[in-house]
Amino acid sequence: MFLIKAEIKKWKRNKIFIAIIILTFVLNSFAIERAFSISRESPIMDSFGDLYCLAFKNITFVFLPIVIGIISTMLFFDEKKNDTLKNVLITSVSRFKVFLVKFILIELLTIFLMILTYISSVFGAVISGGFIDFNLVTLKEAAILYVVAALLIPIAMLPVIYIATFSKSYVLPISMCLLYLGIGIFGASILVHIHPLASLLGIYQNVSSAAKEMVENSIGGYSLNVSSFSCLLSILSIGIVFFILSIKSIKRQNY
Repeated sequence: MFLIKAEIKKWKRNKIFIAIIILTFVLNSFAIERAFSISRESPIMDSFGDLYCLAFKNITFVFLPIVIGIISTMLFFDEKKNDTLKNVLITSVSRFKVFLVKFILIELLTIFLMILTYISSVFGAVISGGFIDFNLVTLKEAAILYVVAALLIPIAMLPVIYIATFSKSYVLPISMCLLYLGIGIFGASILVHIHPLASLLGIYQNVSSAAKEMVENSIGGYSLNVSSFSCLLSILSIGIVFFILSIKSIKRQNY
């Protein structure tokens, strides 16, 4: 708990963290602006589902994976460069705990950004008005979708986090993050159960009818014929493998 508090305190003063918060608000404002500018008679903004899925897609499909790639690189590479990690290890803190704390920090950041996005979606629906399906049912569906993403996206990004644990520069992990993201987006229809980010789409589509439509529009107009359980099992299995590899990577290194 002490390490987590120390990491959070350190990141509160970080300019990158502040920039991420600002960009999150900017992306959320785009979704709210669409809610104001598009008539409720249009099929692309005639329900609250259209708004919360637009805000969700703006944050989770590209922005959040890139943020996780950058943050994980900074958490490991910058601390090795500044000998911060070496000083922590001298205090007899295990390398397993060091990695676990940093992964928890990434999870907490993701949860925080998704909470901001959820609040922005609800706020946008209230002030723009006209959504006849804005009720407890759709609010619950949106909350489930956002919670699923907040918890699983960091796990799905563990292959990139693993690369960050042994990288000696920013170039490799950031490049692999972009490649990993691109493959996940453009190969989603054929890489479900193989690529964690593609498997996430298989989970999203089963949360609500609005989420299903969002996924279908993102991959060419058809749905993924997969179950949420099989996709979740794939994400967790691959995540566990790369979690273990990340710990072993840290243990092999000398600081």
